[in-house]
Amino acid sequence: MVGQRGAFSNRLAVDASAILRLQYQTTMCGGSMRDRIDLLIEKRQLAELSPYLVNADIHSVRYAAQQLADALQEDGENLFEHIEQLVAAPSGASHHLACQLVPHAYAIKRKKAIDYLPQLIESDSWTLRDAACEVVGRLLREDFSRTLGILEIWRTQGTANMHRAIIIAAIRASDPMHLERAEPLLKLLEPLLTESEPIVRRNLGPSAIGAHLLAHYPSQTFEYMVRWSTSNDAQVLWNVAMALSTAAAVPITKKALIVLRKLSLDERRFVWRAAASAMWKLGRKRPDIIRPELARWLEDERRINVAREAIKHL
Repeated sequence: MVGQRGAFSNRLAVDASAILRLQYQTTMCGGSMRDRIDLLIEKRQLAELSPYLVNADIHSVRYAAQQLADALQEDGENLFEHIEQLVAAPSGASHHLACQLVPHAYAIKRKKAIDYLPQLIESDSWTLRDAACEVVGRLLREDFSRTLGILEIWRTQGTANMHRAIIIAAIRASDPMHLERAEPLLKLLEPLLTESEPIVRRNLGPSAIGAHLLAHYPSQTFEYMVRWSTSNDAQVLWNVAMALSTAAAVPITKKALIVLRKLSLDERRFVWRAAASAMWKLGRKRPDIIRPELARWLEDERRINVAREAIKHL
């Protein structure tokens, strides 16, 4: 037994040593990548920069974009020409670099820079789509009023991918330190409530409205949700119910019941199942409020299916 313990301790020591070597190699690799990026930009070997960034992480791509933008501006070169070349290139790494250059170009010509993003948002690559959405969110967060106007135009003309980008941007711009953003963000998202595309609705009701706007602006968001709950559109009602299924609704459980009582009467399965989902999720956090309510619903033939569905998960 003593020999086994000794062997086990030795293996732990070897494993720990291997982990330390791996951490050191990883750190050096990250440093080497940045050094190589700096060298390629310094020597203006820009044709080699994108191929070097293939499989690079987002931090390395952002670093390359920052260094490239700074170098081009110092030399008086046209940043927009380089973005256009990168967007036109077939390489995914070129598109990612172009995407991360957009915020730097935005500081020079706002409208021209942001016009590159729709093409990137519609990319076949989900990683590029997500990166472009994050850039839109960054621009909205840092230049709220002016970017908001552009997103309002996108909302009327855009596809499901564009609408998803608007929703993600609203999430990124949502900030409890900026209470003045509550109503503009709610109004920005409101026309999207009827969208049935999964990539839109999954990001809207449960995430943007529930997990973020309701969390950051509870009073204003709940007021809008009460108004939305009077709609007859099933998708709108689904979004309201799913927003109330999030952790942000727990502090307002009693108020949430006012809305959920109404939604539970909807005969459309799509809607009442969403209401049931909200009930059981709230019930796990506030059983003192939700369980007695569900007990009453079991005695109500109009709500019995909702109650049974919710109780199955409690």
